[in-house]
Amino acid sequence: MGRLAEWRRVARAYPTAADALLAALVFAVSLLPVNPPGGPPRDPLTAGAVLLAFVGCAALAVRRRYPLPVLGVTLAAAVLALLTHQARGPFVITVAIAAYTVATRTHRRTAFLAGAVSALLLGAAAALTLDVPWLDPAVVVLLLWLGVAVAVGDAVRSRRAYVAVLEEWARWAEQIREEETEAPTEPAPSLNRLDALVEGFSTGQPVRWTVAGQPRPLPSAVDVAAYRIIEESLTNAHKHAPGAAVAVRLRYDPEGVTIEVRDEGGPAAAPGSDAAALPTGARAAGPQQADDGLRAGLGLVGMRERAETVGGAFSAGPRPGGGWLVRAELPAPEEEAE
Repeated sequence: MGRLAEWRRVARAYPTAADALLAALVFAVSLLPVNPPGGPPRDPLTAGAVLLAFVGCAALAVRRRYPLPVLGVTLAAAVLALLTHQARGPFVITVAIAAYTVATRTHRRTAFLAGAVSALLLGAAAALTLDVPWLDPAVVVLLLWLGVAVAVGDAVRSRRAYVAVLEEWARWAEQIREEETEAPTEPAPSLNRLDALVEGFSTGQPVRWTVAGQPRPLPSAVDVAAYRIIEESLTNAHKHAPGAAVAVRLRYDPEGVTIEVRDEGGPAAAPGSDAAALPTGARAAGPQQADDGLRAGLGLVGMRERAETVGGAFSAGPRPGGGWLVRAELPAPEEEAE
């Protein structure tokens, strides 16, 4: 257990090197003289078999950065190896690892759809090559590999999300304890103090705010949630898009209040930086959005929880024209205002 924990620590510290090592090990294993379960007799090692094994395994070196493309490459290599009778060793392990990575780094629906398509194509290739029905044990084993990989990956993703929520709650608890200790002199968080909050973030970064509709007193829980969401949004903009213009907009209507915080985005990430190593789904589409993947896991859980706690809705993500947008809709019907 100690060695496993140490390996996990090193892998987290050097993910690219760990994935490259994994790719090399899988490549070596894929050339071993082991037939796929129920497969045809092993053919002599050929240049084509080595090439297909190399392509499929080499793709694993960038599996965290490009999970879906890597799954496509490994799947294509495995299917082609089957159809040309050049599948050697446990070749399907490359597809299983790629499917696991997709499940840990994308939404559940995307992971299950990608896993189902991969299983369909791989199963069809195996059934055609071996001239057996879909329920043949050789085909079923291949499908089970993919099913287990996706299920385990989804479980890992869910656990990571759960841990992130616990850490956020712990941070909140600590913040609340600190606030209860600054309480005699510090006013309670409220939209009435929005001008002071914006002014505090305006040093070195242009921040403007506007109000639409008729401002009115809000229920205390909604008032605090709105203030904290704006505060966290400005903190993220200051950290990930320093110097970029930020716009805060409040809109009151009879049903509640809507918050929008927009910024123009941070500088592009340099090649080889942490931002450049993020998975495709979390990276920005343009040079102004290279920091978007870093924002995806920072502060958004807390803001979403604050909005949903008062019955509201929350969304955040890159803007089509560049930059980042946070939006929260908090219910506060006029007749319930305090």
